[in-house]
Amino acid sequence: MASSERTHAAASLLVRILTLLLLIAALIILVTDKIYGPFGDVVSPPNITFRDFYAYRYVLSVAVIGCAYTLLLLPFAAIHVAQGRRVGRGRGIALLIFTDVVFAVLIATGAAAGLGLTVEIQRAAQDSSSDFKNFYNLVDVSCGLMLGATICMVIIIMISVHSLT
Repeated sequence: MASSERTHAAASLLVRILTLLLLIAALIILVTDKIYGPFGDVVSPPNITFRDFYAYRYVLSVAVIGCAYTLLLLPFAAIHVAQGRRVGRGRGIALLIFTDVVFAVLIATGAAAGLGLTVEIQRAAQDSSSDFKNFYNLVDVSCGLMLGATICMVIIIMISVHSLT
């Protein structure tokens, strides 16, 4: 295997790991984000979590699907680096690039849905308490991490296409 192909494979593996870490961080932030009461307990009537909004549920499901996809491909990328063999040739690598594109778009739509809903809610909100602002800011951070994972997926696609030429 040529040295440039090995570096492409190693870079792809590192960016896939970074993608997985960004998606896991987005999941953790989104799932643990709640509005707390004045005494540190979760407020009962307005107990707001990601489950209360369909768009945030979509963000969560996209992050889970993205994690599963990335975990599925990590062993193949590691084998490519360790053994010096390509995982696929011809149609196989083209299918891999195509699925990377599909999942990059999926992750981007999840992040965009969460960011869009957050912006609309904050614009229309009458109550501007710090608890609500903190909740929506953490959702923004989670969606921003997912956009970072999308950028990583685009870099993986660029590396894969460049290694074909």
